[in-house]
Amino acid sequence: MTSLPPKAGRKPRGARIGIAVLLVLAALSAWGTEKYWRPFIASKLNPSATTEGSDSKKPSESDEHGHDHGHDHGSSSTADMVSISDQARKNLGLKIASVEPQDFWKRIVVPGQVANLPGHSERRINATVQGTIQKIYVVQGQTVRPGDPLFEVQVTSELLATAQANLLRILQEIVVNEAELKRVEPIVRTGAVAQKQLIDLQYEKQRLESSRMVHIQELSVRGLTPSQVKRIVEDKSLIRNFTVRVPAPAASVDEVKLGAATRPPSKSPDIMLSAAEVEVPVEKDPVYIIERMDVFPGKLVNPGDELCDLALHSHLQIKGEAFETESSQIYRALTEKWPVTAIFELGDKEPLQRENLKILYASSVTDPQARSFEFFLSLTNEIIRDQDGPDGRTYRSWRFKPGQQVQLLVPVEKWEERFVIPSEAVVSEGAESYVFKTNGKLLQRQPVVIEYRDARQAVIANDGSVFPGDEIATNQAYSLNLALKKASGSGVDLHAGHNH
Repeated sequence: MTSLPPKAGRKPRGARIGIAVLLVLAALSAWGTEKYWRPFIASKLNPSATTEGSDSKKPSESDEHGHDHGHDHGSSSTADMVSISDQARKNLGLKIASVEPQDFWKRIVVPGQVANLPGHSERRINATVQGTIQKIYVVQGQTVRPGDPLFEVQVTSELLATAQANLLRILQEIVVNEAELKRVEPIVRTGAVAQKQLIDLQYEKQRLESSRMVHIQELSVRGLTPSQVKRIVEDKSLIRNFTVRVPAPAASVDEVKLGAATRPPSKSPDIMLSAAEVEVPVEKDPVYIIERMDVFPGKLVNPGDELCDLALHSHLQIKGEAFETESSQIYRALTEKWPVTAIFELGDKEPLQRENLKILYASSVTDPQARSFEFFLSLTNEIIRDQDGPDGRTYRSWRFKPGQQVQLLVPVEKWEERFVIPSEAVVSEGAESYVFKTNGKLLQRQPVVIEYRDARQAVIANDGSVFPGDEIATNQAYSLNLALKKASGSGVDLHAGHNH
């Protein structure tokens, strides 16, 4: 058969197969050499883009979790740059702050303890007479003020009862003597009665007044207060039961002259206060806490027996313990009146800190075993809250408590014009130390010279590595340095310990 000629414009079948093969080979060649021609094409289309930038979106170039860190590993200008996403900043709790030169106190850390102020923080209430406890008005832990009742005591002492009876007898004789003087005086003036009888009555009055004062002193020695003696004089009756009350401040205690209105009546006539307590200066309106009670209803008590302890914790002291080798530094801080900082570890996220405390004095005795000595600082306490109980009583909570541990930062040297930052803002590698400064949205690792560093603070030399107003990361320097190492391909696993 005669074959038909091919249609016009149609290529032979063999030619079509050859073209297809060439196209396949060209595609395979382009795919294999992509890493050589693609950066060139990308740079022509976008001159600002770099080879790393064009490849940064490739899944194969990203980390195993699909994060795009966006670091320029091929440029020396960005070798110390790290990019932290907003989510990572929140996860790290990253804090940024500007730095300014300031004065810095180089300090030594000395352990200390909150302690009572001897002679002022504690007050014991003792029985002054023999008797039995009839009623208790307070409970342990509650707050009381001067004049508040503590106990009801029934007197059982025969000597005290006899002393009261003798005073009442003298008072009655004084009344009779005064009445006789009023009767005799007019008669003497008329001459009906001899002058000697009037003189004898006047001598008798002086004797009775002297005897009254002696019996009053005897009652005071046996445990009655001036106000209680005054009540005996005014009521002309024996005291069988009396109330033991919270002692009044020393300023409100003065001499009681019986039988004359020499001062306003006391708001708490049964306050029991010794002469020694009058000499001790106390607060104007102290608030005590019942710290301990050793009595119960029906208990027989004798003069001197302890009834309860009152705690006055509004003013305390801090007792520091320094080594003998630190004595010169402690005494210099004491002499110069340099401010001491106290740090209280209360278990909160941030330790409680109190500034500008002054050393009052240092002990002149050194412990021969520990080779240490004590020094003392005054501490004003703070009220956390006053809580009313279901029984109508008030319970107070103080911020500082005796026995509480504290760290004292005692200044020993003053440096001027230094950059002071938190210690966790610095990361060290061998002899090098770094901080992280902000550079746009990036953080740049900056080498610095550390002049001083402790657990809380670091001091950067003012040598031009950091300038006033620069913003730096004030925490998480270690984590930022770890992220920078990961980005630079050092092999550190940035995601170790992270949950994605």
